[in-house]
Amino acid sequence: MATHMTSDIGDQNGPRKSDRWIPWYFVGGFAIMLIANISLITFSMTSWNGLVTKHAFEEGNNYNAAISGAARQAELGWRSKLSVDGVINQNATVTVLLRDKESNPISGAKMSVVLTRQDRDDLDQTIAMAEIAPGEYRASASFPVYGRWQVRTIAHAMGDDYQTVEHVVVNP
Repeated sequence: MATHMTSDIGDQNGPRKSDRWIPWYFVGGFAIMLIANISLITFSMTSWNGLVTKHAFEEGNNYNAAISGAARQAELGWRSKLSVDGVINQNATVTVLLRDKESNPISGAKMSVVLTRQDRDDLDQTIAMAEIAPGEYRASASFPVYGRWQVRTIAHAMGDDYQTVEHVVVNP
């Protein structure tokens, strides 16, 4: 007794209609991977390049001079106090108080501050400071974006150099 079974699948000997899409699944997968890779390459080429300094080789060769300069700075005992006040429309007043080992003001220094962001080097700026009182230096600065800024204070007075790095958060 033989029974004959019918199937809704169709002809079992030939390919199904959906089988013709299988090669296109591979093409689509590779296309998605290619788009993702191109996007990541573009982002990596246009974002921060990771360089901390533009003259790494020269600075590496002068490392011993940097170490002796840091030792000389520690020996001098100079101190500074940085403040960023009066933020209005992304502009602020940067004030630096510079004192010697005995807390006397250091006058006549040639001073500047370097404002940098960790994530964007296109916003870096160097601002010259003006002495407004003995040992008090001030300048107006623009902060194009709010957030955390690195402020490097650089001073040259009485034949010696001084520098320090501080981080400030600029809020609206």
